[in-house]
Amino acid sequence: MAKSVRYVVLVEVNEIWSTLPYRIQCGANVTLKKLVEASVELMFQLDIIGCPEGRYGLYCDKDCVCKNGARCHGFNGACECRPGWRGRACDIPWPEVVIVASPGDSVVKYIGTNLTLACLAPHIHVVNMTWIYKAENDYNDYDTKVVNLLDDTKEKGVVQNNSINFKPILESANGEYICVVQRVDGKAVNATFVLNATTCPPNYYGEVCNQKCDCQYGVTCDRWEGCLCPPGRHGDRCEHTCTPGSFGLNCSRICNCQNNASCDPVNGTCFCAEGQSGEFCEKPENKQVVVIVLASVIPALVILVGCIVKVTLVRRRGLETKYTEVDTEMDTLSSWEIDNVDITFEHMIGQGEFGHVVRGRLRVPAGYQVLVAAKSIRPDRMTASAARDFRREMDILARIHEDKEGHPNVVKFYGVLTKSEPQYIVVEYATNEELRRYLWSLREEYKVTGQRRLLERLGFASGVASGLSELARLKIVHRDIAARNVVISDRKVAKIADFGLSRDVYMSSGYERTNQGGEEELLPLKWMAMESLRDGVYTCESDVWSYGVLLWEIASFGEEPRYAGGPMHPDVCTLLELLRKGVRLQQPENCPLSVYRIIRSCWIVDPSKRPTPEDLLQKIDQLMPRRDAAHLVNHNI
Repeated sequence: MAKSVRYVVLVEVNEIWSTLPYRIQCGANVTLKKLVEASVELMFQLDIIGCPEGRYGLYCDKDCVCKNGARCHGFNGACECRPGWRGRACDIPWPEVVIVASPGDSVVKYIGTNLTLACLAPHIHVVNMTWIYKAENDYNDYDTKVVNLLDDTKEKGVVQNNSINFKPILESANGEYICVVQRVDGKAVNATFVLNATTCPPNYYGEVCNQKCDCQYGVTCDRWEGCLCPPGRHGDRCEHTCTPGSFGLNCSRICNCQNNASCDPVNGTCFCAEGQSGEFCEKPENKQVVVIVLASVIPALVILVGCIVKVTLVRRRGLETKYTEVDTEMDTLSSWEIDNVDITFEHMIGQGEFGHVVRGRLRVPAGYQVLVAAKSIRPDRMTASAARDFRREMDILARIHEDKEGHPNVVKFYGVLTKSEPQYIVVEYATNEELRRYLWSLREEYKVTGQRRLLERLGFASGVASGLSELARLKIVHRDIAARNVVISDRKVAKIADFGLSRDVYMSSGYERTNQGGEEELLPLKWMAMESLRDGVYTCESDVWSYGVLLWEIASFGEEPRYAGGPMHPDVCTLLELLRKGVRLQQPENCPLSVYRIIRSCWIVDPSKRPTPEDLLQKIDQLMPRRDAAHLVNHNI
């Protein structure tokens, strides 16, 4: 028996500076004694464990000075003091009350996991320790009128000595937990912990996050629906492909392929068998070689030229008819024509790539003046689509205001100026600008005061839903429901605005350039429904999808939507693919679950299953107590 031969490869590592695991791979071609060439490759990993206890520095050659169990930073030696200690070396006693959460390895607290809150009062002679719970609700930050003392009968948490145990965390437990310590001198000291658990741990879903997803093929696990299967797959874990003859989301669509053709389970494309052709493989493939003689070509060319001439004439007549319709629309606007002497223009208040808005004063028939906003197209940027949208907005506003009163949640229309250049659309002037900017101001206020003003924001959502209901009644599709296209009046009333010109007046990162029929347009992709992105279809149901994004904006204090796993500004194909996979905008921080459920209901793939504007109005109003808007604003609720 031949003796085994051992070869030793020595690798010398002089210096490695790293705070992360370090993988080393090396190789060499060597010649053995019997002139046999071989390739040797070695791979190993160094795990950086840091300096030994009590040491720090680049070479772990310095002594830590931290005391009383403080943690020493591995690079600079800074001390992270435990509760009750301060100072450079954590050697100064510091009386305080602190709440320590364990496990504390994550800032995010998940529903369905365990949590312990421990109240510590180092260096304090404690006479009494009390826990106070302030429940979070849908109307204000916390219910400060009713304060519940926790005891072992409450479902929120169980008090044991100085700690509260959640086994597990439930969403109903969200709120403020205050530990109040009474000192021997009679003074009270407290500490507060805010619990805001709104999501499940990764790979879990359900009301209490106790169901496991285990989705296959990298599918997203949704908090409420579990695995969101892409088109072509179904099953609890998306483990099955569509059965033959079906395709699409949830395999709910029927293939139309004929003659035993196979069907793509994702999009329903038919793969024809040999000898078949056509979109649905419905006709035999023509493999005959046709010989065309010159005598047959000439008549065909004559017929073709005749067809082209006929199509051109028909198209020209169509254009003439179209312009006739526009002229008719302009005739219907004659009653809305404003006399130039009745309006005075002041300064510009908004400008975009294709148009601008100026503030003005209009003398109304009652004899007094009102502030107005006059919108027009820039003469140097006049395009067919801009003119079309401008005329469309005129017509829609006139239809909404047929009774001269309009709707309280649609921007008030005063009239048009069409007998001079540039032409203007004149609407009411909103002192508080657009909803998006108003939400930004509320966000800054929240950072200072902690007041979420949720009732006020829900009031805006209710107003937009009411205006959207009126548009649906009139069979008007807005196509661009978004916070940037809602204005806030001086009475804090939300009003839908910008029927067709919004993408020209307000240049925003919310719009992406796309080419429609050879003409470049700006489209609000992240606000558009799936059917609008895919097929260019705009309906009242697609407006409801956009309303869901607007409600998300309201809940997030005006943040710009961003889909997880996608870029900030996706193109049509990227966004459509994300939506097909079931990706949706995530629940904003501090957004009540009841509000997010309404938001998600607007993003159902099947348009017929989405709520109507009336349904949305009813659901939102159910979240609000019977109070007038002035009361809500004055009391910062």
